[in-house]
Amino acid sequence: MKYKTLLSAVLAVAVLNIGEAKAVNEDITSPMYLPNEMETLSETSLAYQRTKFEDYGAKEDLIARETLTFGIGEYTSIWAGIGNRFNTKGLTNQDYNNNHNFDYELGLKRNARLFNDLLMQVGVSYYTFSPRSWYGHSGEAKDKIRDVKGNTRWYKALRGDVKLATELENGLMPYASFGVDGNIDDSDRDLYYTAFAGIHKLENNFAYDAGLRYEFQFGSDDVSAWYMQGSADYFLNDRMTLGAYLDYQFADSSYREVDYGYTAEARFRILF
Repeated sequence: MKYKTLLSAVLAVAVLNIGEAKAVNEDITSPMYLPNEMETLSETSLAYQRTKFEDYGAKEDLIARETLTFGIGEYTSIWAGIGNRFNTKGLTNQDYNNNHNFDYELGLKRNARLFNDLLMQVGVSYYTFSPRSWYGHSGEAKDKIRDVKGNTRWYKALRGDVKLATELENGLMPYASFGVDGNIDDSDRDLYYTAFAGIHKLENNFAYDAGLRYEFQFGSDDVSAWYMQGSADYFLNDRMTLGAYLDYQFADSSYREVDYGYTAEARFRILF
């Protein structure tokens, strides 16, 4: 399924469910949202990614992901995520060992209000996957993916981010974030950084997001990339949304010379 077909299917379902505009009691799509104590937010997504390189073809991935966020306090949540990268012919490069290539993540998020009008969210997480399971056994993982550097042991990384937002009138919420991602099981201990600035808009039974993302790394490679991204979510009711996400890589500075890249994603949220 091509990304345009995927987005069309998501939007078609949303249109079929549009009735009289209604106010949403709680915006579960907000970038600062955390579930109340003893509530759980489930987010299920299916994403197609394609990156076109100048010198050697394209890299394609089809990724399913499930994330559960559980409220443990008024301003605090723990969350767990599991993803799977498929080996589907025609939608991927078939780089993987099979169709069961899982990664895992466990994290903690906490919200705080600063100076009345400024919201802050701090998050930390642990991420891991097995290159040996993804790419094969023994030394077969070597040269398959640069980030794991041929290591057939479990890849392990710590991630942290800080997000700031302010609530304006008419459902507008400008926000920005900065994140750091670093492996903890490698002698180089590379660090990867992400900076984002965008705006969230809640209007009747729709929520929209748009912004710019900059990813970069210091060191021997000094790689960087710019992305435009946006999403739209439709509230099926106060506790369920159906939406689509799209990003586009429009600038790059790396050893691989990217022509372009994009991600197209369909997602479903439910609060219970």
